[in-house]
Amino acid sequence: MLPPRMTLDPEGLYARLGVEPWSEPAAITAAYRLKARLVHPDVPRTGDAGAFMDLKHAYDVLIAPERRAAYDRSARRELPREPEPGEIGPMPIHEAAAPPIRHPRLRDLPVVVWAGMAVMLIVGAIEIGWHLASQPAQVRGLTIPATGRDVPPPAPNEPLQPAFGPAPVRLAGTPNFYTIPAANPTILWRSDDARHALVPWGSLPPFSAVQGLRLFKANGMVEVKVTDTANGFVEAGRLTPGDTAAAGRAWCTYNAGPTPANGEVLTRGASGGARLAIENRSGQPAVVKIRSADGALVASVFLGPGGETRVEGLPDAPAHLEFATGEVWSRACHGFAAGMRAVRLPDMVRIGSVTRLAIPPEPPIEPVELSEQAFEQE
Repeated sequence: MLPPRMTLDPEGLYARLGVEPWSEPAAITAAYRLKARLVHPDVPRTGDAGAFMDLKHAYDVLIAPERRAAYDRSARRELPREPEPGEIGPMPIHEAAAPPIRHPRLRDLPVVVWAGMAVMLIVGAIEIGWHLASQPAQVRGLTIPATGRDVPPPAPNEPLQPAFGPAPVRLAGTPNFYTIPAANPTILWRSDDARHALVPWGSLPPFSAVQGLRLFKANGMVEVKVTDTANGFVEAGRLTPGDTAAAGRAWCTYNAGPTPANGEVLTRGASGGARLAIENRSGQPAVVKIRSADGALVASVFLGPGGETRVEGLPDAPAHLEFATGEVWSRACHGFAAGMRAVRLPDMVRIGSVTRLAIPPEPPIEPVELSEQAFEQE
């Protein structure tokens, strides 16, 4: 007779977030943040209101301890099993009067058994005393070599940068997968021929781009190219399809940080007595960057859709004016994570002589298109 069927995820809430039923709350929150920023209705191309509502429902249930405990209890209930063809059900058993049973007593044990028990107690007491008196052995821990370079601490007068986690890396080959964030680091394994086993090689930061070569279904590992002459292995559950550009966009989205307020000055590199009023007439958030004649960033400011602001304390000098529109401003990448279009006004202007800037410009002019990398450069 087969055991009753059981399920750990009856409604698919864990699968919807891409986590395991035993995942920690930190892993659930990280998975929700990553997927929510891709399926949010405001994100072009990947936005899906239905998928976002399903994702939000799964997160609300699993992040609340009481609701998650109730969901896990319902998952442990046994499902009714239909009898298989030809199976004979349990037959009723009629109760019968049991004959009286005489239970064994301690005085019935032979003397040899009593003597053996006494010897075992004495030996156990001696071993306990010996272990308590001896010094514990020193255990050496396994050191896993790091794959990234060491980052020196900042100088005493250098401003601290926001903590966005370690920067992702790109291994050798043509990337077709990248690592996803989780509560624990993604381990890179290597094959130890002498031990006939996989041993830790290092760790990969989230959103690191790798080239997957083949999948081993027996242990759920993916062989990846590490160098031109060596390969390693990563758990398949820690990878998602995507090239280097997709990994970069995902990293920017994950580390977007809080949405800036309208008129918030994001960066300031120089000061002076000039001012500039800015009006965003587009239907998307916008960021204006002011650069000096040599390309150095003077200031950058965020404006919401239809927002206005006035930037004070700008140098009265010729400057390049750049602006970009898009969705999900990333403080880590200094650009929009989705749908960004960046342009630069064709001619330099003197901040002291131009007191107002409209987005898009009025009267209409033909701006110069900028690449995302050129606009994001700080």
